[in-house]
Amino acid sequence: MSDTALQLAAPAERQDSVALRNAIRVWADGTTNKLAHNPEALLRDKRTAVESFFQMAGKSPEGVDVTDVETWRRRMEEQGLKPNTVYTRVSLLASFFQWLMRDPVLGQHLRRNPVRPAMPKRPQSYQTEATKAYTDEEMNALLAAVRAEADDGSVKAMRDYALLLIYFLSGLRRREVISLRGRDVELKGEGMVINYRRKGGRYQGRDLLESSAVRALLSYLEASGRSDVLGSERPLWTRHDRAGKAGAPLCSHAFAKNLKAYAKSAGVKNARIHRTRHTFGRLVAEQTGSLIETQDALDHANLATTRVYVERIVVKKDKYSQGIAERMNRGVLPD
Repeated sequence: MSDTALQLAAPAERQDSVALRNAIRVWADGTTNKLAHNPEALLRDKRTAVESFFQMAGKSPEGVDVTDVETWRRRMEEQGLKPNTVYTRVSLLASFFQWLMRDPVLGQHLRRNPVRPAMPKRPQSYQTEATKAYTDEEMNALLAAVRAEADDGSVKAMRDYALLLIYFLSGLRRREVISLRGRDVELKGEGMVINYRRKGGRYQGRDLLESSAVRALLSYLEASGRSDVLGSERPLWTRHDRAGKAGAPLCSHAFAKNLKAYAKSAGVKNARIHRTRHTFGRLVAEQTGSLIETQDALDHANLATTRVYVERIVVKKDKYSQGIAERMNRGVLPD
């Protein structure tokens, strides 16, 4: 970082776009978790966002002011970019300047972060028809449609039935389930433990004690001749259709396509894999009456995100009033 900073700080090099790109690259590398999903794409997006600002501004970092950032933000909005996209890109630029300011050399030239005063308000999360939870009726109709094909002997449907059950029962994200390998699933009595890489790259284990999920998984593995996959490095889910090479890892796009076909036969509209997670969140909230417990079950860092998953106000379950009433004298209670 210091060598790049010296290049940027030296008067003869201030207009050198190569030095600026090097600084952006070092910043992106240093602020990206290498265990994150698809870190290459994340690095590319970071560099592209910050480089696009400097291409527009035509200035070196120490020459940037609030007006430049506001102009860039306004141009993105005029281009029709979504509020979340604009907010993310401006936040990345703010992070880059904060990184520069910590450098002992460049910190002398950057007295304040010019991006902070121009930060847009964080967009409110919202639900769409494509992301809101399935109703109980939709959930059961979808499962019944897949189960019917599985009962007819379709190995593909057996796989999809096991997948769909795990999505609904665990609330795990799309990639967290589809990318599982044999070693990531441990049988535990009638249930299982799923070891998955959660959003952000950290590994975590989750109990799934409902035996129906284990039965469906084992039935699929037996029917596909892959009962020995558990404990191995091989993908848990593989292709069993003409469109893909048999035995190749199943991608979420292929499963999403299958899900839409099942939904059509079940009369369910707007079928999306992520709606299973919203459904899990709704059911946990209704069962526990606690937004905090729902947040924990969904692995959400921000409670505001959990509120998006729970459309109705959570009603805290009453676990105490009857017990308290039993301690009261009958004479003080109405007949």
